[in-house]
Amino acid sequence: MTMANLANIMTMDRATVGHNLRPLERDGLLKIRVSEEDRRVRQVTITDRGREMLFAAHPAWQKARAGFESAFGVREAGHLRELMKRVIDAPLPELGSERTDATASARRWRRKLK
Repeated sequence: MTMANLANIMTMDRATVGHNLRPLERDGLLKIRVSEEDRRVRQVTITDRGREMLFAAHPAWQKARAGFESAFGVREAGHLRELMKRVIDAPLPELGSERTDATASARRWRRKLK
């Protein structure tokens, strides 16, 4: 997977993802390499050691999830996950878009009224 794809999936900036992946690479849990097709692209792959740690951590993840669902209820936890997915998938205005420009215009107009 490319670092840009991973950043997109995580709704994070690519540079931030890269910064956060470096310690995992240093510890041998994943490998980051330059793409052979495009030297600007970074490919991220999990190592055998990383896969082992992921599998070893799964029971702790299940316990944490069960604890959360126990505290909030299975239905409410599901609703929260669905809401979080909708927040992540929600389209946000790009800088320079009409909505952003309209907001900036409204702010300038209000300042003139003061």
